[in-house]
Order: sequence, then C-alpha cells, then structure tokens
Amino acid sequence: MGFFLCFFLLFPAQLLTACSGFGELDVLLKLKSSMYGHDGSGLEDWVASPASPSAHCFFSGVTCDESSRVVSLNVSFRHFPGSIPPEIGLLNKLVNLTLANDNLTGELPVEIAMLTSLRILNISSNAIGGSFPGTITLGMTQLEVLDVYNNNCSGPLPTEIASLEKLKHVHLGGNFFSGKIPEEYSEILSLEFLGLNGNDLSGEVPSSLSKLNNLKSLSIGYFNHYEGGIPPEFGSLSSLELLDMGSCNLNGEIPSTLGQLTRLHSLFLQFNNLTGHIPSELSDLISLKSLDLSINNLTGEIPESFSALKNLTLINLFQNKLHGPIPDFVGEFPNLEVLQVWGNNFTFELPKQLGRNGKLKYLDVSYNHLTGLVPRDLCKGGKLKALILMNNFFIGSLPEEIGQCKSLLKIRIVCNLLTGTIPAGIFNLPLATQIELSHNYFSGELPQEISGDALGSLSVSDNRITGRIPRAIGNLKSLQFLSLEMNRLSGEIPDEIFSLKILSKISIRANNISGEIPASMLHCTSLTSVDFSQNSISGEIPKEITKLKDLSILDLSRNQLTGQLPSEIRYMISLTTLNLSYNNLFGRIPFAGQFLAFNDSSFLGNPYLCAARNDSCSFGGHGHRRFFTTSRLIITVISLATALLLVVVTVYRLRKKKLQKSRAWKLTAFQRLDFKAEDVLECLKEENIIGKGGAGIVYRGSMPEGFDHVAIKRLVGRGTGRSDHGFSAEIQTLGRIRLLGYVSNKDTNLLLYEYMPNGSLGELLHCSKGGHLQWETRKTTSELSQPSDSASAMAVVDPRLSAYPLTGVIHLFKIAMFCVKDESSDRPTMREVVHMLTNPPQPAPSLLAL
Repeated sequence: MGFFLCFFLLFPAQLLTACSGFGELDVLLKLKSSMYGHDGSGLEDWVASPASPSAHCFFSGVTCDESSRVVSLNVSFRHFPGSIPPEIGLLNKLVNLTLANDNLTGELPVEIAMLTSLRILNISSNAIGGSFPGTITLGMTQLEVLDVYNNNCSGPLPTEIASLEKLKHVHLGGNFFSGKIPEEYSEILSLEFLGLNGNDLSGEVPSSLSKLNNLKSLSIGYFNHYEGGIPPEFGSLSSLELLDMGSCNLNGEIPSTLGQLTRLHSLFLQFNNLTGHIPSELSDLISLKSLDLSINNLTGEIPESFSALKNLTLINLFQNKLHGPIPDFVGEFPNLEVLQVWGNNFTFELPKQLGRNGKLKYLDVSYNHLTGLVPRDLCKGGKLKALILMNNFFIGSLPEEIGQCKSLLKIRIVCNLLTGTIPAGIFNLPLATQIELSHNYFSGELPQEISGDALGSLSVSDNRITGRIPRAIGNLKSLQFLSLEMNRLSGEIPDEIFSLKILSKISIRANNISGEIPASMLHCTSLTSVDFSQNSISGEIPKEITKLKDLSILDLSRNQLTGQLPSEIRYMISLTTLNLSYNNLFGRIPFAGQFLAFNDSSFLGNPYLCAARNDSCSFGGHGHRRFFTTSRLIITVISLATALLLVVVTVYRLRKKKLQKSRAWKLTAFQRLDFKAEDVLECLKEENIIGKGGAGIVYRGSMPEGFDHVAIKRLVGRGTGRSDHGFSAEIQTLGRIRLLGYVSNKDTNLLLYEYMPNGSLGELLHCSKGGHLQWETRKTTSELSQPSDSASAMAVVDPRLSAYPLTGVIHLFKIAMFCVKDESSDRPTMREVVHMLTNPPQPAPSLLAL
C-alpha cells in the first residue's frame, strides 16, 4: 500500500492524465514520437484512426486483451535513436514489455514502476545508460524475465530484485556495472539464468550463490576482475548446465567439487590465472560437451579418468603448461569436433584413432613436442576444416587421405620432419585458402595438375623438392603468396604464374632455376615482393620493370645477370629494398632518384659495376685506369655528404612521424604475426576499402614479409561513449579461432581477420545462386522447440526454400536478428551465439510469447 501511495505523491500529473481519458492509442503515439527521436523508423503503421477505438490493437508489435487494453508491446530490432518516455507507465496492463535491439538512449524512466503486471521486461541491446533504478521492480511481483543485457548502465548491481519470488531469468551483462556481486542474489531461489558477464565487477565471487538450486546457467566472466578463485561450493549447484567464468582474473586451482555437476554441458574457464592439475574428478561430468580451460597456467597431464567423457565435442586446452601424451581415448570420443591443445609440452604420438568418428572439424596441436606418424583418418567423415600441426616432430610421409579431404580450408604443417612426396590431391583442394608445408624434408616433384579457386597462400619452402615449377600454378586465380624457396627446383620460371591477377609476393630463392626473367612478370602489376636470388638466372634486367609500380622488394642477387642497370629504376618510388649483388652487371650505378635510397651492399660482387661518381669504369672487361683530380674528389665528397644528409633528415622525419602516429597504437596478436601496427595503419587507405556498413569500414591489407593479405575491420571504440563489449567479447572468443589479432588505441579498434576474397555469406545467400542452398545446407544445429513470434520469422523466410522445420526456422531467426545490428557493440558475442545455437535454455512458460 505504501508503494502505491508513494507513486500517487511522485507522479500526480501522470495519474491525472490517465483519469482524464488519455487513451492507450495516445500513449502509443507518444511512445513512437519519443523513441523515434530525430530520425527513427520501423513503426510506420502506428497512425491514428478515429474510426476505430481499437485500431491500436493492430499496430505492429502490439497485443491487446478483450477490452482493447495493451498487454504486450514487443517492438524489437528497429531504429529508435530516441528514449523511452514517462508515459510508458500508463500502459498498466502490460504483461510483456520488450524493446530490444532498438538503439534506444537516455535513462530508464522510473514510471515503469507502474507496470505492476509485467512478467517480461526486456530492454537488451540498446544504449540506455545511468544507474539501473532497482526500485522500479519492487511492485512487479509477477516478473519472470529481467533482461538489460548490452546497454550502458553503470553503478552497483540492483539488490531490489532479490525480493521477486517468481524471477527466473536475470541478464545484466554487457554493461558497466561495478562493485561486488550482491550476496542478496543468493535469495532468488526461483532463478534459472544469471548473466553478469562483461561488466566491471570486482571482489570475491560469492559462495552463497551455491544456494540457487534451480540455476541452470551462470555466466559471470569477461572483463570482470574478481579476487580469489572458483568457490568450491559451486559443486552443489545440482541443476547447473552452463558455467562460464572465462576471462575474469580467477586464480587458484580448479575445485574438484565441480565434478558433482552431472548436468553440466559447458564449462568455460579460459583466459584466467588458474594453476595446478586438471582435477580427475571432472570425469564425473557425464553430460559435458564443451570444455575450455585454455590460456591458464595448468600443469600435469590429461587425466586418464577423462575417458568417461563420451559426450565431449570441444576440447580447448591450448596455452597452458600441460605435458605427457594426448591419451588414446581422446581419439575414441564419438562426438569430438574440436581439439585445440597448441602451446603446451605434449609428447609422444597423436592417437591413431583420431578422426575415425567422422566428426572432427578443427585440429590444432602446434607448438608441442609430438612425434610419430600423422594419423590417416583425420578426415574420415569429410568434415575436417583446419589441420594445424606446426612446430612438432612428426615423421614419415603425409597420408594420401589428406589430399582427398575436400572440406579442408587450412593446412599448416610447417617445421616438422615429414618426408616423401607431398600428396598430389593437396594441390587440388577446392576450398583450401592456405597451404603451408614449409621446413620439412618433402622430396619428389610437384604435381603437374594444380587447381583451387580459393587458395590464397601456397608455401612449400625449405624442402627437397625437385623438377620444374608446374605451369598449372597459373590456375590458382586467388593466389597472393607463393613461396617455393630453398628447394632443388630447376628449369625456367613459367610465364603462367604471372597471369595471376592478385599475386603479391613470390619467392623462388635458393633453387637451380635458369633462363631469363620472364617478360610476363612485368604485366603482373600486383606484385609487391619478388625474390629470385641464389639461382642461375641469366640475361638482362628488363627496363619495363618500372611497370611494377607497387613493387617494394626486389632481390635478384647471386645469379648470372648481365647488362647495364636500367636507369628507369630511379622512378620506382615504391622500391625500398633492392639487392643485385653478385651478378655480372656492368656500367655505372645511377646517382639519382630512388637509387639514392640504396647502399653499396645492393651492388656488391659485380666487378664491372661502378659508382656514377667515378671518372672511369671497367665496362665489359675493358679496364681503364681510374683517375681522380683533387677538385673532383672534393666536389664529389661534398655532393655525396649533402645528399646523404638530406636523405638522413628526410628518413628521420618520416620515421619520427610514423613512430608518433603508431606510438598510441597497440597490436595484440592471437597467433604469430610477422608484421607490426604500423603495417596495419599503412593499409587504411581509400583504395583498399572492400566494404562499408553500420559496423564500420573493411579494408584489404597487404602485410610485409610473406604474410597473407588480411581483412581490417575498423570499429568505433570506447572513445565514443558507446558500450564496447560487443567488440571486446568477440576478441576474447574469436581471437583463438579465426581472428588474427587486433590493433587499438583509445579511440579506435581495428580487427584483423584472414582475408577471404570470395565475398560474404550474405552475398551468396541473396544472389541468384542462393536457391541452391536449401535448409539442411543453411542450418548449423540440436532443432529446438522454443516459443517465438512465428509470424515475424515467416515474414523473412527465403521463398526459395522448398522444405524446412518451423521450430528450427524460428530459433535461428531470433539468433540471426541479434547478430545483424548496425552497431557492433549491440550484437551478442560469438561465445553467446555459439551457446544459443548449441546449448539453448529451457523453454520459458507460455506467457513469454505474449
């Protein structure tokens, strides 16, 4: 009674307005006007209709009862840059208020407290800020769902919600809440879902949360920075299905009591400071499907008792200090799809049975001490996408079956002890984008039949490969990087290679290549780096080499080149590295233009080549006595000193400017990258733009030192005041799957992805070929039955689909809509997307569909 008396005192104007006949149609139109702001859209059918007193009940997103009173307002995924007005409190029959993913700003009006019949309050994925007024919930005794995820709310977490006896779903993640997790939350005994991830919480994780016997999902990690470790009492959460405490500064050991969570299907403890052994008691998690303990300081071996975890689909143990063998039973897991254990000290052989379940998709065991043969059945089911075995001691030949694995996207087997001939099929994989087989002992010849429209990088350097360079390399239309160096290849360089329109870097260094520099190379204008050194190439350097306007590195050293230096090289302003040493060139070295950027080492070992400042040179073997007058020597020295000083000053200023520009930038890499932040910044040019959208601008970047092209997505950072957690959570999850890294400063975030030249999934779905992608091809998941607005989903179903399950369509529709927000900070994290797809929450009561 006191609660409502308080509202009579606080909001007399609103109550008077309600009593004077201010109808719900007027309230809805006021709501539209306020939420629209200056340029909103999405409620075009919300217009006044005097002829019908119940016309508002047919507005999109509005549901009324028999008395034409609004009981449900669900207008999500619209463009509402305005705010929620106080008049929202006049819709006091509302049971469901859902305003999610609408770009709303401002603060939450306290008048929402008048909505005492609410069961669902969902304002997730907006830009609503300020402190969350917890007192508004005190009268909402029927409230079951409170979702404020991904906004800009700050201050302490609201404790008032602890009095709501029917509350089942609380998501306050993705905000800026600070302070401790309230002990009062342990009193919400009806709670099934608690999400506090992606905030700025501190203190110890309350062990009292273990009282929540109905809790099924607990996510409290990511950007929170707790003190201490995982409460052992969490082992009593008998209903728990998902525990996500990744990236929140946990320390100590993993409690063995977690093994009591027999219903747990996902355990995420990655990116913390956890120490000690992996508890053998975790083998009691008989429902476990996903286990991520990566990026910690765990030691010891994989427990033998883990053989009982037959339901595992994902095992991430990378970047720890684990040792011993990868047990044979890992290869016998019937559902295993992902095994990533790189960056440890594992020894012995890979399990021979690995891949025989026919479901393996991603395998990365790089940077260990593994040996033995590469298992033959890794791609038995035809689903393997990534095979990464770098920096180990694998021996023997590569199985022929790998060459028949048509699903492979990436093969990286560098730095091993593999021998024999490379399976010919590897050079004809239709989907492969990257093949790296360097630094092994492969022998034999490369196949004469080579194809693959997607292949962008091919490296077989530092092996013992013989024969000629296949002309069929010219069939690889997407090839950008080709490394054949340090082999025993012979013959001439085939012209077909230089028909590749986007070839950027080529290295054939240290082989037995003969013949002349192909004239066709001069038409491959995309080249930025050419290394033909340490071969037996003869003839002259063609003058037309100046057509390669993007060429920055040219190394033709230690060959048998003859003739004079083309003076036209002086105009190649992009050329920063030139090495023509140890050839048979003659004549004068031009002392002008770009030649001023090269030192004497670029021309060493050419006995008949002399500097322009010399009065006489030995041309073609006809020596002349070199004679300098004192005056000419002085003039030459002065000229040279002046020019050198000018170059030094210019270079110093350029480097200082670049250093100042890059000093505020930081490169964070999730794998070994041979480039720096400055290299990424150099690519942010108008001509490199390959896409624009609400999330930002995407550039194609060409990196130095033989690295692939990368895609650079420029996002808005914290400097704008908007929530950054969409970007940051994506870093924490995708950073170890396919994200290369990111460059950031206080204002801007640059995501670095593998460059995919074949366009986006959206282009494939919406172009004329999309009709070939039927439902079974498009969907990726465990079909789910969940209440949803089926009419909304069916409105956007592709009419070209011939058959599909309705429940699956509705579920994926809801997830997809969350993922296509213009603002990156408004989208769910990839971790959350994966969990929505593979580990859905239990269906809510039917009232949730109001």
